[in-house]
Amino acid sequence: MYSRFPFVRLAKKLLYSQRRTQTHLIMAKNKQKTKQNTISQAPSLSQTGGFSAPKVSDNNFTMSPITVYITLAACVIIAFAAGFSNGFVNWDDQMYATENIMIQNPSFANLIRLLTVECALNYHPLTVASLWLNSALFGKAASSFIVVNTLIHLFNTFLIFRFSQQLTSNNTLVSFLVALFWGIHPMHVESVIWVSERKDVLYTMFFFLACIQYVKYLKTSEQKLLIYCFILFVLSCLSKAMAVVLPMVLLLIDYWFDKGFLTVKNITSKIPFFIVAVLFGALAVHVQGGGNLGGLLEKMTLDVALSDALSFGDRIKFGFYGFLVYIFKLFIPINQHNFYAYPNADQYGAIQYITAPIWSIVILGGAAFFYRRQKEVFFGIMFFFFTIVLVLQFLSVGGAILAERYAYIPYFGVFFMVFYWLNQKVASKNTLIVGSSIVAIIFMYLTYKQTLTYKDTGTLFANSYKYEPTSPVVNENLANHFGRSGEIDQVIRYGEYAASKGVQSYALMGALANAYYLKGNMPKALELYQKSIDNSPNHRKFVAYYNRGIANRDAGNFAQSAEDFTKAMELGQDKVAYLPLRAFANLKANKFKEAYDDYTKMITIGIAVDTAYNDRAVARYSLGDTEGAIKDLREVMKRNPNYKDARENLIKLGIQP
Repeated sequence: MYSRFPFVRLAKKLLYSQRRTQTHLIMAKNKQKTKQNTISQAPSLSQTGGFSAPKVSDNNFTMSPITVYITLAACVIIAFAAGFSNGFVNWDDQMYATENIMIQNPSFANLIRLLTVECALNYHPLTVASLWLNSALFGKAASSFIVVNTLIHLFNTFLIFRFSQQLTSNNTLVSFLVALFWGIHPMHVESVIWVSERKDVLYTMFFFLACIQYVKYLKTSEQKLLIYCFILFVLSCLSKAMAVVLPMVLLLIDYWFDKGFLTVKNITSKIPFFIVAVLFGALAVHVQGGGNLGGLLEKMTLDVALSDALSFGDRIKFGFYGFLVYIFKLFIPINQHNFYAYPNADQYGAIQYITAPIWSIVILGGAAFFYRRQKEVFFGIMFFFFTIVLVLQFLSVGGAILAERYAYIPYFGVFFMVFYWLNQKVASKNTLIVGSSIVAIIFMYLTYKQTLTYKDTGTLFANSYKYEPTSPVVNENLANHFGRSGEIDQVIRYGEYAASKGVQSYALMGALANAYYLKGNMPKALELYQKSIDNSPNHRKFVAYYNRGIANRDAGNFAQSAEDFTKAMELGQDKVAYLPLRAFANLKANKFKEAYDDYTKMITIGIAVDTAYNDRAVARYSLGDTEGAIKDLREVMKRNPNYKDARENLIKLGIQP
């Protein structure tokens, strides 16, 4: 029945309309609130077709960018600062710094030469160029290289934060925690504090810069950003060959932003990236196999890194075993050391190796299971796998079953997955923050402790010896270290063990030879010096020849001693440093003409002139030039009236001084 009063009917209609509007607003607010408190499981596109990343609620957690960067910087510096006073370690540092004349003498000519040099079985010209610049600008002390490494690592930590923001629509909490734990993790000490791992921090910087540019490209479709990404990828490859996995990471980024994964469109759009990856990958395999690009690269290393000693089955077992250990040590970083040796052959069938492929397949299968269900799981695990697969020893490289430096980039994937998931599941963000803070403090302490193991070669390998007492490599390096410090019995103890296991490296042979020389066992010393010469790279042979020249001299083998010093002069950088030694050896070998020439050269260039005149007098007398001998002896007395040998020689010749 209609009301007779139209205003009453209108009022009722307005009231009804208002109630409906209020109901819709309440429903919309509740829907929005629900959306804010959950993590969107799939990326979304705006109604206008724009790009957006998955949105992650931080429950109103706020932290200004400057506060984030200051906090990250403080935590990273505190964790790694103990390593700033460390020295070099003779574990590749000699090739990258202490014995690399191009780094020790940072001239422009040496920089050009560096660009065509293989170093420690790697071709990474950008890395060695950065070391050259480091030496030129900040000096040759170990601390300058370590501090720069740490600053690059800190910048990488900032990049991790920025990249995480892109992946989470600027979620500060998740991005901060991912960056924090990545930046302070103890497993990253090797990459940061070890001077030789400049390549790790450098290639990572370009790697994540490329990732950031690629996300920007996905947002805007600006081709110049894709070009920037490509250039940064090339720079990363020029820093370290492990960067070749970037195209697979770009495909993962496509997946994360709902652009598909292994689609034809995605793959074909990255063909230039895959071409570069194949080229640098082939180059790395070639160089690590001992190649020099048909003579285009200058070789500094005689060894080869690639090995075919393991069967295919063993490589699969050990590769997946390393995969599991890396994951374990991300959560529980204990028993860290710099050399993880392969087990003895009789342990190849141990349960941990046999079952490793099974557990690894379970993990990778789990990632596939969550492909559509929880994208952070698939993204995180596959990021980890793609960035570490090339160094899982499926292709045997080096003598270690795994290495902590290989986890540097890959750990980002797991940390991202973990904190993305925790942010979703932990209702109280205060609980997440407090719990994470406690673990972070523990990790910072462990990182601090681990930096101390890199104080010098002795502390580095003493730490490894606790876990790998039967490793020939560890024993070899301890022997070399004790040889440099003059602890002869320790050299023989560790060196003979390593030699009994087949180690014949030039450094070990040289250290043992020096030890037996000091013990007075000349035949043994000379035998080992020959092995050192045979196994030395060309740029280090002069050391072995010099040492053998000393041993031959003291053993009375003067002619051979003179020949050794000649080789040392030919192969070494200093062409006159061994001239007095050769002159004396020639004199004692009755090679008087050669001795006369050497002493004349010494006088000409001003080396030990008084001794040179005196000994040349002996050579001249032996050659029948008595007058010339007297003349030289008188010159000595004129220069130094207290020179005893010259006075006595004149008296023997019947001449009063």
